[in-house]
Amino acid sequence: MSKTLMIIGAGPGIAQATAERFASAGFRVILASRDPHRHTGLLRKLEELNAEVILEAVDASDAHQVAALVNRYADSLDVLHYNAGVLHYAADGALSLRRLGDESVASLVSDTQINIASALVAIQAALPGMTQRGSGTVLLTGGGLGVAPSADLLTLSVGKAGIRSMTQALFEPLKAHGIHIATVTVSTLVSPESAQSAGVAAAFWDLYAQTPDSWSWETPYL
Repeated sequence: MSKTLMIIGAGPGIAQATAERFASAGFRVILASRDPHRHTGLLRKLEELNAEVILEAVDASDAHQVAALVNRYADSLDVLHYNAGVLHYAADGALSLRRLGDESVASLVSDTQINIASALVAIQAALPGMTQRGSGTVLLTGGGLGVAPSADLLTLSVGKAGIRSMTQALFEPLKAHGIHIATVTVSTLVSPESAQSAGVAAAFWDLYAQTPDSWSWETPYL
């Protein structure tokens, strides 16, 4: 029976490369995003690898949707990858730098929900099944902003610090139940179908492939 990888926050770049890496090893892949129909190209690529692929719609700003999604697959979920995060862009496609005074109450709440709270909700929903089986892997896309924050990208900085903190805090308690939680702390821009996206995907695979006696909770990607 194929193992199952779920990616929440599927899209081009890190998620696509990670999906391809795990699919090439025979994993069934569940791709979850706000608009899964945008990823038909990725679906075709994964099917070319003879992978079973499931597209799911989920809004990471809605914790109840995230919990419901993970709960549907919890009995057979081997690897959970939380990749959702918020960057804002201007109308011309340029990255939008936003300080605290530029944010609204709604944007602060929504960004924090996507960047941190829904990651915790997804992990919480996956744990009962993994604990019962005594095995499982939780992978989180971290960022260098969690180590060296920027006031111009404040909500993402706080979010990536949260990802790093939850990974480190949960590492030993989950290890005691045979569950490996780890993050790749990405400190570079990652474009779709690039050497960087393939490198981050390889880092995630290497974390997954570690034996329990060599488990680590973080891999930096510079």
